[in-house]
Amino acid sequence: MHANGLTRRRTATWPPYRAWLLLGAIWLAVVAGLGYANVLVIDRYTASNNQQIEQRIRLLAQMQMTLVDNQLDAIDRGLQVIRQRHVDRPVARLGPVLDFNPLVRDVWWVGPRGERLSSRHGTVDGIDPEQQGFFRHHRSPSTPDAAFLSPLLHPVGAEGAGLLAMSRAHRASDGRLLGVLVAWIDPVGLAQLLGNMTVNDRLMSLVAHHDGDVLVLAPYAAIDPGTTLEYLQSEGKDLPPTGSGRYRSVIDGKQYHYAYAAVDNWDLLVFAAEDRTPVDTVLAEDARDHWWRMAAIALFTGLLLLLVGWLLQRHATALRQVEESQRQLAQSYRRNAAIIEALPDLLFTVDADGRILDFEPSENIPLLMPPEEFIGRVVDQVLPSALAELTHAVIQRTLMLRQVQTYQYHLDLDGERRFFEGRCAPLSEETVLILIIDITGRKQAETAMEWAATHDSLTQLPNRRLFRDRLDTAISDFQRYGGPGFCLLFIDLNGFKAVNDRLGHAAGDKLLQQAAQRMEQHVRAADSIARLSGDEFVVMITHARRPEALVVMAKLAEELSEPFELPEGEARVSAAIGLACCPEDGWDAESLMRVADAAMYRDKPARSIQER
Repeated sequence: MHANGLTRRRTATWPPYRAWLLLGAIWLAVVAGLGYANVLVIDRYTASNNQQIEQRIRLLAQMQMTLVDNQLDAIDRGLQVIRQRHVDRPVARLGPVLDFNPLVRDVWWVGPRGERLSSRHGTVDGIDPEQQGFFRHHRSPSTPDAAFLSPLLHPVGAEGAGLLAMSRAHRASDGRLLGVLVAWIDPVGLAQLLGNMTVNDRLMSLVAHHDGDVLVLAPYAAIDPGTTLEYLQSEGKDLPPTGSGRYRSVIDGKQYHYAYAAVDNWDLLVFAAEDRTPVDTVLAEDARDHWWRMAAIALFTGLLLLLVGWLLQRHATALRQVEESQRQLAQSYRRNAAIIEALPDLLFTVDADGRILDFEPSENIPLLMPPEEFIGRVVDQVLPSALAELTHAVIQRTLMLRQVQTYQYHLDLDGERRFFEGRCAPLSEETVLILIIDITGRKQAETAMEWAATHDSLTQLPNRRLFRDRLDTAISDFQRYGGPGFCLLFIDLNGFKAVNDRLGHAAGDKLLQQAAQRMEQHVRAADSIARLSGDEFVVMITHARRPEALVVMAKLAEELSEPFELPEGEARVSAAIGLACCPEDGWDAESLMRVADAAMYRDKPARSIQER
């Protein structure tokens, strides 16, 4: 009786319009939830595509920057070889020093008054050197002895693309200009090299000076000399070494995603850009499909709620069941949405005290103890102390800021060091989701790329760039702290070309490797050995004066004169060694390297006489 009366009273106090209002509110909440989920899915898909484009064009910009830097450095090294060994001869008689490089159209020797004295091939004409910026640059006595890359030049009467001039001055010991060597670079060939690196026809590249002058377009397009980028004219000197962004072209109205990388040695910027039109079209179609699906779900939900409302009029308890189902569905939805957003490899649900409430294992990431022992334990009991302390700090910061926090760490598992990235996302007021991603492969790739950029692949020795960094550091340390100073040994292998001609280039490579090993055995661990190019090496003997350096020099000369046992046969070479010491021979890298190089070339005839 009492129960039936209570039921009747509840039904009497629950008018139908309230049920309909509640159902209407529920329907709006479902639509809002679906709309929110739809926005998250679309944003996540869009972000994933944008990230792929960003990574692709950033990698392309870095690779093309390295290509441009290597090509220009190779041409510059050729000019230096011509200047150092053959500058007293006409260019036409110098031999094919730069002929191996398809980018070099011609080589000029320009006199101190701007007159062209000789030409290697005679394929470039119509340019008066005296009127060009590269000659005015070298004519100034205060100009440093470094390579200069000109803006785009157009020969008189020439058709098609212009040319780039890379020049180096040759001066007397008193600083007087003796002449200028000029290598004429074909931008068409450079554009083809850059174009060969693109992965689809929507990618394009551009090389420009920091001050805005455009030098190369890939795929190739003819550029009028003097064409500039307003973007670089206003911001070029203040740009960071790398960057990216978007812009809409005023020419074709298309949206482009671009990234750039600076070629610091040549004051250049290499841009890579991708047409976003196909991607944006796909993203728009995907978003439209999501919204249509949401509308269909919303319509279906509305019809279902109409049926529920009719049932609620007959039985009030159905409302409580629907509310309970909605509550459980919303809770399950929030948790599933958080998991989908985090995209975990290994996922933990942890409370504010660091206690593990739940976890999702991963096949790729091993646990530090059996899985059944994880639940209910705090992170201090299952992780190393330093990692546990870091995890606690990340959890507290996540709960305080209500934002996803990212951190990285490493563990030694089965004798191997593995790197991981953790992402901590707030789940409720007192719980967080922590996902762990194995990034060991990415770290190893980054380490390998860094090593390859600073070492010679044949001898495993530091390359010119790394050695120059170490030399600059040694000079800076000496200028700051003083001490005994240091010495440089420039080493050139006499007879190496004969070994290549007689036994082959493979034997020559093995000889260079053995020579590098011999030199490493006769210097201290604190000293530095580098391979500059070909059969040229340099040794920096730290904290040493000339007498100690002469001892090392004699040991190396003796060791390198011993026969080399190669699979192709026995080979003999000798070493021409030049010595320069800091501070006696100079206080800066250019002076020391110039003195050591000159001493090495003086030593070559003496070595040749001794060998005969």
